[in-house]
Amino acid sequence: MVNFITIDRENARELTMTTRILLADKYQIVCQGLRALLEKETGLEVVGEAASGPAVLRQVQDLAPDIVILDLALPGLQGVEAIRQILAASPHIKIIALSIYADRRFVVNILKAGASGYLLKDCAFEELIKAIRTVQEPKTFISPGLSDIVAQDYIEALRHSEARFRTIFEATTMGIALVDKDGRIGECNPALQQMLGYSLTEIVNQVFTVFILPDDASRCMALFRELVQGHQDSYQVEKKYIRKDGRTAWGRLNVSLIRGVKVEDHLAICMIEDITEPKQAEKAIRTYQEQLRSVASELSLTEERERRRLATELHDHVGQILALAQIKLGAIRESASSTQLAEPMDEVRRLIEQTIQYTRSLTFELSPPILYDLGFEAAVEWLAELIQKQQGITVKVQADRSAKPMDDEIRVILFQTVRELLGNVVKHASAKNIRVFIAREDAALQVKIEDDGLGMGISADAANGPFGFGFFSIGERLRYLGGRLEVVSEPGWGTRVTLQVPLKY
Repeated sequence: MVNFITIDRENARELTMTTRILLADKYQIVCQGLRALLEKETGLEVVGEAASGPAVLRQVQDLAPDIVILDLALPGLQGVEAIRQILAASPHIKIIALSIYADRRFVVNILKAGASGYLLKDCAFEELIKAIRTVQEPKTFISPGLSDIVAQDYIEALRHSEARFRTIFEATTMGIALVDKDGRIGECNPALQQMLGYSLTEIVNQVFTVFILPDDASRCMALFRELVQGHQDSYQVEKKYIRKDGRTAWGRLNVSLIRGVKVEDHLAICMIEDITEPKQAEKAIRTYQEQLRSVASELSLTEERERRRLATELHDHVGQILALAQIKLGAIRESASSTQLAEPMDEVRRLIEQTIQYTRSLTFELSPPILYDLGFEAAVEWLAELIQKQQGITVKVQADRSAKPMDDEIRVILFQTVRELLGNVVKHASAKNIRVFIAREDAALQVKIEDDGLGMGISADAANGPFGFGFFSIGERLRYLGGRLEVVSEPGWGTRVTLQVPLKY
């Protein structure tokens, strides 16, 4: 029995190692001559011919050749544009350009466009096989008669490029280093030497982690290995460097991969910007912000202490004196023999009673004893009842049953914040209903205040937006406690303010 085995075109090519060639020349006789030459060679197969640019592009797609022998004077698509379109369609293809021109600039531009070889037509039959074998390696083939002029052009271009690179490398204020695949510094510019305080000879051949803090070294080397193995093209980090004098300096490091033919040939170019001064300024700003938050918190606590002192004075002294005056006046009223004094004395007693009521109310508004005696939730419920009674706005408080232990600092600042926010709703929101939710979230206390008022044109974290000094001040106070403020609002849809602070035991 005979077994028939079907092998697809790609597998067949791999088994036979055949190089598929497409001939593209406007003259049929040239194609015939080249075909006859190539068919004598083992491992070379002419799979098609094309006499125009559009025909080449079609056959590149249909036949998938390995090499295109391309006449640069094809009708419909010529020269550099023909090479670009072929490579755009099939980047793996090798193109050997055929031309009658030996002008240096013409040859160089064809090679820059992506051709793997340049062959003069009058030398084609003698040099074509060698050209094909050369581009298969893969290397670039140039007709021997053109090699010298092309090489000279490239040498001049390289000299010009090297001069420009060297000028930039030496003059830039940003530190630059070339690093091999093992992390060793091969070259560095004066800016990097100044940044680190080392000379060129002290830096070259050192592994870059020598100049990094030990805690950062392993992380930076891992990033570098990912880069040189080709898994990424670049990365950016900010880290501290150790100077020769022992001081540390901040740098923003941009590392980019320079790919070689093999992974072993990969290099990295490192550009380092000295950001020590901005980092120091940033640290100073953060310190200043913390100081301001501390001041704001202390001001709030000082204000509350003064309120409580005044409330205590009113209750313990003014309130007591008024109560005693009312009692004594009542006793005098009972013992007075003249009925003419009774009515004026009753009027005075009513005035004293009103003063006592006003003093009691003022005591609660200054610093409600409930906040200290019964806790935060009870104080918010009292505040809600007061607003509802005085303003006619429905205020509902909903609290979960979990324990919420907190120290005086959190209790005072949080209550002041809630009172301020409810006062703003009353003054500005034109709301009819307010709801307050108090709940424990793990080790934090969360308070949400929602209203059905006018709303505002914002929907963001109030700590990061320009929503007025009130929100800013509240946000800073909460941040000092380790908490946060969030405001969500839309015009016509009311406002929701969320306060969250950690509970302290």
